[in-house]
Formats: sequence, structure tokens, C-alpha cells
Amino acid sequence: MKTVIFNGSPRPSGDTAALIRALSAALPTEPKVIDAYRADIHPCVDCRRCWDQVGCVIRDDMESIYRDVIDADCIIIASPVYFSTLTGPLLSLMSRLQMFYTAGRMQGVRLIQKEKVGGVLLCGGGNGSPACAEEVARGLLRAMHASCIGTVCTHRTDTLPAAEDADILAQARDLGLALVRQYEEKAGF
Repeated sequence: MKTVIFNGSPRPSGDTAALIRALSAALPTEPKVIDAYRADIHPCVDCRRCWDQVGCVIRDDMESIYRDVIDADCIIIASPVYFSTLTGPLLSLMSRLQMFYTAGRMQGVRLIQKEKVGGVLLCGGGNGSPACAEEVARGLLRAMHASCIGTVCTHRTDTLPAAEDADILAQARDLGLALVRQYEEKAGF
């Protein structure tokens, strides 16, 4: 079971990391975590080269991430909620998924053959709404041919850190277990 987790948090030991650890503990294999803040990835520059050629002209860490997405069985998008959406570096990285869309739309080439299962982990504090962040994350999962089977969201980390919230950690673990069940059903186990 190959799982890719897109981590949109700048804090290696923060609330998003706590949710990722809880979910990962339920998986049978170690997931590949792609750290949006530390990866050498440039945003899409809308050069439109991918409109008539399969692939992206930008040469950076995204080349290996494309392969990870194609090969993945499960994909998770994990992010703090900033101003009601995903973090900027995560959105910048995800803008490069445009290459998958244009391959299908402009050239009739489906680069991602394998249907995947996915989920969303969101956390934040304050009085904004995580609804926009969830909607964007679900749209990104669809772009990677992953059906979202659930979202775990805590929006009170300003008063209760995720690492201390037993209920939210259990929800993240349960989402991990649900991913395993869905994967096993698709694989025929």
C-alpha cells in the first residue's frame, strides 16, 4: 500500500504533524510525506507548454512527485488552515498538478491510471471556517484521481493543541484505518 501525504505545514512538530503521525500509525507501510515548505518546487507559471506536450518544462522535485502520485494507492492532503484555505506553499506545489489536467484535456492522455482513495487532515484555530480549505483539498484529490473518503478537522488548536486532543487523534487514526480497508477492498484482499 503506497501512501503519499502532502504536508502543508511549516512546523515539523506542530498540529498538522500530530495528525499525520496519528494517521500514519494506522497504515501498514510508511507513507511518503512531501513537505511543501521544504521541497524544491516552483509554482506553475502558466507557460502552457503542457498543452501540447506531456509533462512539465520546470525541472525540480516535482518530477519525482508526479511519479509518486501516479504510483500511489492512497493520497492525503494535510494542512493548517490559513485565512480559511490551505497554506500558500502547499497551493503553490499543487498548482503543478495542472500538468495532469492538461494531458487529459488537451491531449487525451490519462497519465494517472490507478484510482486512489484519499483523505484530508486540517487544523487551525480562530474564528474562520475550514469549509473552503476542505473544498480545495477535495478538488485537488480529484485531480489526482483520488476519491475522498473522509476529512478530519480540528479548528480549536489555539486552545487545545492537536497532540493533546485525544478525540481528534483518534479520528485521524480511524481515517488511516478506513484508508487501509478501502485499499484492501479495491485490491481484493
